[in-house]
Amino acid sequence: MFEFFFAIAVIVSLYISIEDIRHERIPNKLIALLLFLGIVYQALFVSSPLAAIALFSYALFISFMLWFLGLWPAGDAKLFTTLVLFLPQQLYSSQSLIFDFLVNTFVPIFFFMFFVIIARSKLKLIKDALRFTLNPYNVFMLSVILLGFVWFLTQTIQLLTFQFPIQADYFITLIFMFIIFEFFRRFLSAKLELFFFGCAVLRVLIDYRTVYSFAFAQKFFTILFVFLFFRFFILYLAFKLYTYEVPIRKLKPGMSLAEVIIQRGDHFEKKSFLNASLIGFMTQRRENIIHSLDFLTKEDVDRIKKLRRENKIPFASILVNKVQPFAIFILLGYILTVFCQGNFMSFLVR
Repeated sequence: MFEFFFAIAVIVSLYISIEDIRHERIPNKLIALLLFLGIVYQALFVSSPLAAIALFSYALFISFMLWFLGLWPAGDAKLFTTLVLFLPQQLYSSQSLIFDFLVNTFVPIFFFMFFVIIARSKLKLIKDALRFTLNPYNVFMLSVILLGFVWFLTQTIQLLTFQFPIQADYFITLIFMFIIFEFFRRFLSAKLELFFFGCAVLRVLIDYRTVYSFAFAQKFFTILFVFLFFRFFILYLAFKLYTYEVPIRKLKPGMSLAEVIIQRGDHFEKKSFLNASLIGFMTQRRENIIHSLDFLTKEDVDRIKKLRRENKIPFASILVNKVQPFAIFILLGYILTVFCQGNFMSFLVR
């Protein structure tokens, strides 16, 4: 009977993907229909309701975190979470099931976007991206964070998971990272960079046998290169290729801003994730942003235009994202998860 509901989930999700491509939006009524069908499947054929509820709740939390980080819109987060209800029961015992689903979703779109970005990038843009990537501050702070703060987090997580009966998979680790980072951000505030530097110095003093080894240096510089390449180089190219400038008077509901409008006291300014510092990027979501972070609503557009007419917003235009339909890749990720019984990369190397 799973095959019947699998086919239903694929058909409805395919229709959702078509709507996403045509209108750059995922209708909530289609998500509601899929959710209803998923609950029916769970009620009729799943014998472990507690495991299903735990898995759904876990997927919901991870989807929310990825939306919070700006990695996908709310509609895609809802679709991903809802499709978890249609995963076969025999996969529930896998502790990496949600991670496998995400790998099957993000890896295909990454390769697709990577080749599109490289193919469309001109030599001048690539040179600009290299200058942006090799900015001394970016390289130094990332090196300090990888050397000290990541080590500090790893030690803390190992201590916490040793004290409590928690299986520390990829996302449990991520959750602890956010909790610990937010704790130090709240109490250290502007001194956060000094804290990162202190962690690096502490590690050099305590873990010097590891730090001064060739194996560590090889691994460290590999991670540094990969992170710089994807976080700064590819992100810069993608930002330049997938954004365009729109006069504020021509903003429309449904547009997705590539810059956020922030209120600071009595004045307003725009800020880009691309131009934020590494520390600023990690804390930017805490700013007093005056509009939706997903798609602009009619109320958002009316408010922004009103502030511009009143000369409270000093800029006449703002960058808008060219929306990349993502629902089709979530559907592909779901199909791969079912057929590969996990992530497709592990399946290929079996």
